Amino acid sequence: MVPEGGLVAAVSGGSDSVALLLLLTSTPRKVVVAHLDHALRPDSAQDALWVRALAERLGYPFESERLEVARLAEERGGNLEATARELRYGFLAKVAKKHQAQAILTAHTEDDQAETVLLQLLQGTGRGLGMRPRRGKVVRPLLELSRSTLRAYLKCKKQDWLEDISNADTSLDRNYLRHEVFPRLKQRFPQTNTSLARFAAISQLDDEALDPLAEQLLLRDQRWPCPAFRIAPLLQAPAGLRRRALRQMLEQINLRPEMGWVMQLERALQGEAFTLPEGWQVRRRDGTLFLIPPVLNTFPAWRGSRLPMPGDLIDPGKGLIRLMDFFTEHGVPLELKQAWPVRAVGNIVQEVWNLWPQPEDLEHMRMALEQARLARHSHEVPIGAVLVWEEEVLAVAHNQVEHRRDATAHAELLALQKALHKKQAKVLPGATIYVTLEPCPMCFGALLEAQVRRVVYAVENLKAGAVTVHRMKPPFAWEGGWLERESARLLRDFFSQKRAAEQGGP
Repeated sequence: MVPEGGLVAAVSGGSDSVALLLLLTSTPRKVVVAHLDHALRPDSAQDALWVRALAERLGYPFESERLEVARLAEERGGNLEATARELRYGFLAKVAKKHQAQAILTAHTEDDQAETVLLQLLQGTGRGLGMRPRRGKVVRPLLELSRSTLRAYLKCKKQDWLEDISNADTSLDRNYLRHEVFPRLKQRFPQTNTSLARFAAISQLDDEALDPLAEQLLLRDQRWPCPAFRIAPLLQAPAGLRRRALRQMLEQINLRPEMGWVMQLERALQGEAFTLPEGWQVRRRDGTLFLIPPVLNTFPAWRGSRLPMPGDLIDPGKGLIRLMDFFTEHGVPLELKQAWPVRAVGNIVQEVWNLWPQPEDLEHMRMALEQARLARHSHEVPIGAVLVWEEEVLAVAHNQVEHRRDATAHAELLALQKALHKKQAKVLPGATIYVTLEPCPMCFGALLEAQVRRVVYAVENLKAGAVTVHRMKPPFAWEGGWLERESARLLRDFFSQKRAAEQGGP
């Protein structure tokens, strides 16, 4: 479980970490002892000196740092315990980097695991339960051992340890559980610690299987300068996978994935706007869920640009309109409109970052949309496709299922066949296909075999989408949302007229 190479041992001076250090004396590997002084007690500096002396006696290099955790937590407006944990792991990572260590060992025990599980349950966390035996470089080799076992080992070795009086402060949640709750639980249920630790292990095995499936539901909408995700795959998924994915969404923006926020995100998928901790704005626009940070600093530097101003106008090819209306047509949330870079002469906007003049992706999707309109005129389901390879449009096509009486005559398959024939090739590595409706599994497989690099679609296929419905994992870039309003309207009108015709028939 512990990778090869040098190790950093986190040693506070308590019984668990001292036992860990003594156990490490049996390994020939390089070990660096690391101690963070949290400055939570007037005499905390003495602990650092004690650990230094122990490390020197055992022949290990020693690294120490003092941080005023309480002051830093107050400045950040954060929880003391959470801030201490964040600073501690930051310090350990710094030591590991300095000494090129391959792992950071901490001395968490079965007791710590049981406390963590119960604390997480009571706090309503939305993430997986318990501490993992290994996460990144951090390894916890003592999770299956009890604190009493380790103390018995130290007594056998005639090794003393430090008692941190702050561990008796029951105003802290973990200490309250340790001193007030667990003793009563163990009186009634002697196997409390073991049972909770086993529950954590089972939960983590579930996480290993389900988290990758949940991660597949988070399809980033690459058009936007902030975290944005397509909604349809999340709404189509079972509730359990969806909530895991929403938890991961919170973790991606470094927020604690509490279940309350996960449930709030579920409501946001239906269109409810709200604000997350630290000022993150959550907004749904069309088929995309936006997580907008309090400070938008993700737009690139753009020479000669400025922010939008009241009265700005733009001519997107159909006469002057208000810039704000242009943004609305493109599904830009209000919070992004105010920070979107433009280039203008006076109040006439000449360029809008990533929107006007329209990028090639948008041009190609408009071509696909024209193909979809041709399909509608032919009484086909209005789906169009355009295939581009090495900046050349190789093929355009639209659905011909009814005309050919062929269930496989889908727009993207026909475009792919035309392109392969034109190039006299069997594959088109690096090609991009633009299609107005998310491909089905059949087309997905064909695009995979043809080594297509990128699939760009307008709207999700809620009936047979390869990713949205069948949850296939795309090996290529998979980007949705381009011209989704126009494509969705075309499909909606087609099926509405078809139903009306069927109801009015004999």
